[in-house]
Amino acid sequence: MKPSLVRDSIIVGAALFSMLFGAGNVVFPPYIGLTAGPEWFLGFLCYYMADVGLAFLAIYAMLASSCIDKKEGIMHRLGSTAAMLMMCAIILCIGPLLAIPRTGATAFAISFSPLGYSSKGISSAKALYSLAFFGISTMLAFRESNMVDVIARYLSPIKIGGFLLIVAAALYMPIGPISDAVRDDNVAWHSILSGYQTLDVMAALVYGLIIVTALKNKGYETGSQKALSVGIASLVAGALLFVIYFGLCYLGATGSTYYPVDMEKGTLVTNLVGRLFGRASTVLLAVIVTVSCMATSVALIGTTGTFISQFSKGRLSYRTIVIGTGLFSMVVSNFGLDNIIAFAAPILTFLYPGTLVVIVLSLFDKHIANDNIFRFATAGALLASGLNVLEEYGLPLVITPHLPFSAAGLGWIAPACVLGMVGYFVRRPQQPSAR
Repeated sequence: MKPSLVRDSIIVGAALFSMLFGAGNVVFPPYIGLTAGPEWFLGFLCYYMADVGLAFLAIYAMLASSCIDKKEGIMHRLGSTAAMLMMCAIILCIGPLLAIPRTGATAFAISFSPLGYSSKGISSAKALYSLAFFGISTMLAFRESNMVDVIARYLSPIKIGGFLLIVAAALYMPIGPISDAVRDDNVAWHSILSGYQTLDVMAALVYGLIIVTALKNKGYETGSQKALSVGIASLVAGALLFVIYFGLCYLGATGSTYYPVDMEKGTLVTNLVGRLFGRASTVLLAVIVTVSCMATSVALIGTTGTFISQFSKGRLSYRTIVIGTGLFSMVVSNFGLDNIIAFAAPILTFLYPGTLVVIVLSLFDKHIANDNIFRFATAGALLASGLNVLEEYGLPLVITPHLPFSAAGLGWIAPACVLGMVGYFVRRPQQPSAR
């Protein structure tokens, strides 16, 4: 093994950590700890597996299915049209509609709430902050070939060092006793849902392509080199995320005797860190969170630019998309963190099951010859999740509650399995052989 491979893989792993650890990852773990109280460790494990576990499973599935260089990515077995529709929906979710605006909204909510600024509603302070935040993010993402190195070398050290400092302080100087009361009626499931809301599983489908491309640019092009380098990078990112999630969940639990469950998530983080560091926390947290969210914003803006440019076959340039994405995200971020999170929930509830089906099936890609298994199983999952969303919004049907595993929020599994088996028996017509 070349020492340079290990070194470069660690650098890319730091960049992958910064890409994955974004806005949702800052606000969800402390809130899980706050509401779970004595069950905070269960909440942490469920959140970690739903977020990091599935994200790295997605990257591994991309390597296993040898689709890392395809523009349709892991969705290619669905057929060109369906694959591009799914990928476009994912890009919009991890891009300008949800994830990118959330980075700016989170950074503002945590940085400015100690100064008396509310993240709710539209204000001149929020507008100016979003202009600066997304202006810098757009400039850093402007050069496609340099994006990973910018994140790894300049943003990641501040991000990693800052959050490790907060975690160390939370572990050695607990702000208070953990409440005996569990203020969440289903800690495990709500923690899993929070893991969904980070969007990291969807983002990993595109980040996998970015990190493999970055490693290829460093000269690692063979299958074994890609697998080893991606494995090392994933271990580095996974270990950092484990330590920081653990500490943030514990920090929230130690504040469970002080704060109500209806507190705004960004304000909660500010107050918790304020109890650790006092007045110095205002500047410290503002810098750490702004850099943290900006690293993710840069990655997502660049990802959106790369995908849409390829999708349009070059008719829309990478830089044009980057500028447009930055401007659009700046506007949406002004609607506020909690509004963006609430808007994201039904979209993610619909898309995630179909995405997870493709990821799981792709692990066995070489053993599944019939593409219709992918297509039918994914359609079954999306049908069930779509009905679930519509029922929650008032559709007068009571179908999904009767599905197996629906109590755990996994009612889509049975329809995916049944239709996947149907797809096994639906064969594509054989092409006539050339004479």
